[in-house]
Amino acid sequence: MAGFNRWRLPKLPSAALGAWSVPVLAVLLAMMILSALAVIYSAYYHRQLFNDYQQQLQGRDRLQVEWGQLLLEQSALAAHSRIERAVTKKLDMYVPAPDEIVVVKP
Repeated sequence: MAGFNRWRLPKLPSAALGAWSVPVLAVLLAMMILSALAVIYSAYYHRQLFNDYQQQLQGRDRLQVEWGQLLLEQSALAAHSRIERAVTKKLDMYVPAPDEIVVVKP
């Protein structure tokens, strides 16, 4: 047991800590609390940004699907057979026979 007592730290009297120790400990405690609050806010802000990012990705995906549908619709509306049918029905136009073609030279 004599060896065990050798490793104990001596007890300091309360006056040895000094008058400055209480304010320093209060400042350190306040800094620790502020640091914890900053970590909490940072995690919260990061989650908000990540949620916004995910919503933007979903919006982009929706717009890409809509763009693909619009391209398909455009190609269907601009098909030559559809245009020819519309012109034949609405405007009474037709493809002229070779003897009806007149070439005009300047």
